[in-house]
Amino acid sequence: MQSSGPRGNEDHPSARFTNKPFEPFEEMSPKLITVFGATGAQGSSVLRSLATNTSNQFALRGTTRDPSSDSAKRISALGVELVKADGWDIASMVAAFKGSWGAFVNTNSDDPIFEDPGNTRTEVELGKLVVDAAIEAGVEVFVYSGFNSAKEITNGKVANPAFDDKYAIGQYAKSTGAFKSVVLASPGDYFENFTHPDLAPVFGGFPFIPSEDGTLIFRSPKWGGKEDVPFISISDDYGDIVHGIFLDPEKWNGKLVQAVSDIRSWEDSIQAFERVTDKKARFEEIPRWQDFDTYGIRALETVKLMFGFCQESGGRYYGEETEKHTAAGLKKAAAEARGLSDDQTKLLTLEEFFKREFVGK
Repeated sequence: MQSSGPRGNEDHPSARFTNKPFEPFEEMSPKLITVFGATGAQGSSVLRSLATNTSNQFALRGTTRDPSSDSAKRISALGVELVKADGWDIASMVAAFKGSWGAFVNTNSDDPIFEDPGNTRTEVELGKLVVDAAIEAGVEVFVYSGFNSAKEITNGKVANPAFDDKYAIGQYAKSTGAFKSVVLASPGDYFENFTHPDLAPVFGGFPFIPSEDGTLIFRSPKWGGKEDVPFISISDDYGDIVHGIFLDPEKWNGKLVQAVSDIRSWEDSIQAFERVTDKKARFEEIPRWQDFDTYGIRALETVKLMFGFCQESGGRYYGEETEKHTAAGLKKAAAEARGLSDDQTKLLTLEEFFKREFVGK
């Protein structure tokens, strides 16, 4: 389609030739993406993926409270510009976002500040500060690790602050109307949780502490509904899913993207482990989600309420049917942008994860 602007004498033969030397088109400058929380599991996954985009269409910056930490140095080695910033300090955040086309933000529901009895600040307040800083800095694309509201989905029967607060932050970002795109990249249950020895006793010992008969027992409440637990490999897939969003943010504007690698029941998951490792394992149900022991730990209280929410919602962690087709498409797009092919463009399965982490170790 031709421009509607004035054509002048461009069709006259003499207009095709001038004495002006040829000037090549300037390459477009890379779009700067700033990641809030660069050294966290999610933020580092996003940066690792974006850093290997073969078109060099993105420049990368990450925020951290401690640029001298080992984790910060590993991120810096990827070619990421690291800046010191604190989400509670809006001036430092505006400076961190300055010049950024896009931002990825994950607020930490389990930040130690929220466990301080003298603290009155909330995750919603933190999230709004970060959103406001991004707006002031002129960010166009805002990708947030958000959720739908457990309280709203269950009609007030089960509230979960970690879900509800992140929902409120995402809604606030949308309501400002200041961004060209606001997208929620909502992670499922981490594969990586299975690799933490400290968590094993909470769930019956699996996969590190055998029972008296030598069986590895995973003990938890059921999920609810079709028992379709949405799992995500943060290290392998989450960064690529977010990368895929940044490749075409307008397509996902206003949407919640289910960041899911595999969908399995707890029982199927434990059977997968048994098949891959040849170690005896089984799932045992805690009949009432209210009886899940949190040991007074804030993060485990979130897990307990997650079980309650999912059972009350019929297993609908996202408030709608769980699916991984969207994540698979985003993963493929990002993997191809990184120059990968074949199996490297596919989401990780539980079997592949268990084989890598537990076979031969």
